[in-house]
Formats: sequence, structure tokens, C-alpha cells
Amino acid sequence: MKTFMEVGIKSGLESQILERYVLYMLTRWKDEEETQCQTGYASEWANRLKCGIEFGCSDLEGQKILKEQIQMNMLLITCDMC
Repeated sequence: MKTFMEVGIKSGLESQILERYVLYMLTRWKDEEETQCQTGYASEWANRLKCGIEFGCSDLEGQKILKEQIQMNMLLITCDMC
């Protein structure tokens, strides 16, 4: 079985983008990891994040998850500055 992490690495994602991708995919498709990896949909999303077009390619549910990730990231940056 492939995992989101394996697909992300194979797609060339690294560090924070890889982490964002895996977190997004596990949040959005938590019960469908094997299916999403087998059908190529996970690779398609890895490429979207690699190109920075994930928000525009997502539906409302996906955009909500992406916005939450951005907000969490901003909180972490703010906490690091304290």
C-alpha cells in the first residue's frame, strides 16, 4: 500500500510543503488513503501543492481545510516570535 507520505516524496515535495500536503490529505481523505494513492488522485494533489495552485483547485470543504492550515501556521509563527 502506498501512503500520502510516499506519494508526496515521489512527487518531489519536501519539508513544509510535504508536511502540509500529508496533513491536508489525511484531514480530507483520512479513510481513503489507499484508494486516493492507487487512483492517482493523491499525486494530482501533490502536484497542486508543488505548483501552489491547491486553493484554486479545491472545493469549499477543501478550501476550509487549507484556510485552517494557514491560520495554524500563522499562530505557530507568532508563537515562535514571542
